[in-house]
Amino acid sequence: MRTNTIAAVSIITAIIVSSNYVLLGFPQIKLMDSMVFLTGYLFGVKAAISVSILSWLVYGSINPLGAAGFPLIVVLMIGEMVYGIAGYIFRKYYNVPSKFKKNPIEMVIMLGCISIICTFIYDIWTNAIEGLIIFQNVDGIILRIITGIPFSIIHQLANIVIFCFLVPIFIYMLTNLKTEIDFE
Repeated sequence: MRTNTIAAVSIITAIIVSSNYVLLGFPQIKLMDSMVFLTGYLFGVKAAISVSILSWLVYGSINPLGAAGFPLIVVLMIGEMVYGIAGYIFRKYYNVPSKFKKNPIEMVIMLGCISIICTFIYDIWTNAIEGLIIFQNVDGIILRIITGIPFSIIHQLANIVIFCFLVPIFIYMLTNLKTEIDFE
């Protein structure tokens, strides 16, 4: 990784961890997913994976609600990487700057769909593995997925709003800074 990418990873990780602490009173509403997506979009998969690992390492270990022990913290890190990979793929295969100017509604809908897919994968992954860790059988996996549905709904709705309204603004603003910041 280049020096400016390492600096960006550090800053983005700090933003994620601090915003997670600020939003602690609002379960399932976090900027983390969108920030990891933006990291993948702007700096690539390696940077997004780094942000996922570092953010969960800090937030998952030093949390007033309780630490996510091993192996759960690894499960959370891996699940978070989905957003970074999606951000990278989105940039690689979807010409955002031209789409944003021509048809911003299409981009907002696309980001909403991406948030739904990524959040669904993340919630199923984390709930299923947590159920397996706790109960050590398939019934436990199913039980944990079912009992996690209310939290998943809140997570989905929050991410749809964030991905549809904040992410396009950040993409537009940051891609216009491309001359000053060397993105991937």
